[in-house]
Amino acid sequence: MTSPSAPERERKVAAWERAERAARLAPPLSPESGRKKPPTLAGHWRQFTSRYGWRAYALPLLVILTVLALVKTQGGAAVTQAIGGGGGSHASSGANSANGAAVAPTNGQLKTDVGGTSLPAELPALALPPGPKYTTTGDRTFSTVAGSSPVMGKGTLHRFDVQVEDGISGVDKAQFATTVMVALSNPQSWAGDGKDALQRVSSGPVDFHISLTSSMTVRDLCGYSLPVETSCFDGQDSRVVLNVARWVRGAKAYVGDLATYRLYAVNHEVGHALGHNHSHECLVSGVAPVMMQQTIGTRTASGKICSPNPWPYPKGVTDAPGPEEAGDGPDLQFYQRNAAS
Repeated sequence: MTSPSAPERERKVAAWERAERAARLAPPLSPESGRKKPPTLAGHWRQFTSRYGWRAYALPLLVILTVLALVKTQGGAAVTQAIGGGGGSHASSGANSANGAAVAPTNGQLKTDVGGTSLPAELPALALPPGPKYTTTGDRTFSTVAGSSPVMGKGTLHRFDVQVEDGISGVDKAQFATTVMVALSNPQSWAGDGKDALQRVSSGPVDFHISLTSSMTVRDLCGYSLPVETSCFDGQDSRVVLNVARWVRGAKAYVGDLATYRLYAVNHEVGHALGHNHSHECLVSGVAPVMMQQTIGTRTASGKICSPNPWPYPKGVTDAPGPEEAGDGPDLQFYQRNAAS
């Protein structure tokens, strides 16, 4: 083989130098793929700002201000939803509360159920206050909570037992029975009038049952012509029906005082068992009669708002338990004016 001429050697040297210089200037290769490493974040930002100028800085600032406004006005849940992190839907697991928190499963959505941290003034008139989950559908059978008491009061004796619907969870049965007894053994309760006496029994004949009942069973026993979660007295079965939804959540008039609301619920429905009808006007002292439907509200026909009261015969009140009205008409009028509150 002949040696290359001098001009040819010079051309090859120049080509080698150009190739070496190009290799030094080329971006390094990714060891995993053999491809060029992608541009860095800083590189992307330089390209973005070079292309859009001042608008590149305005956009993230606008996003930050929007998030801060959401935090101030609606809280963290709204922010989570706004940035696409709201989580899965609860529609398949039960009725939904206003802030997306699921309540117990039901075969019919509870239209008045709400959640969150609403202040009393912001709570819709007939809505359930915020609170824990509760059983909406039970087994429609009842079990008696063991326990008995001496005769309370003087007069006609009314024997009762305390029951809980089978299938209800999340409620201490013994505590429920204790609350019932606290309500009925107080001198301000029905036994305080000198005409009625009450006694709890665990077996034998009773004049009525006092039962904690799931929401859907309440609708079966009490009806649901008015779309609001309430309790009732089922005369056909001689049963005081206490709605577990209200037992664990209460009502607007008693927001922040669930214990007192429970005393009211027991005394109101036992009042029906003893033959009392609803009341629709305040007592002279301004408190609500226990037979007023305080779960719905305390607004009278004149627009006066009665103070909540859990007792048939509250201390210092001389006109208790107050005038009563029978029939659906007065009840419907009371519902309509309080539903609009």
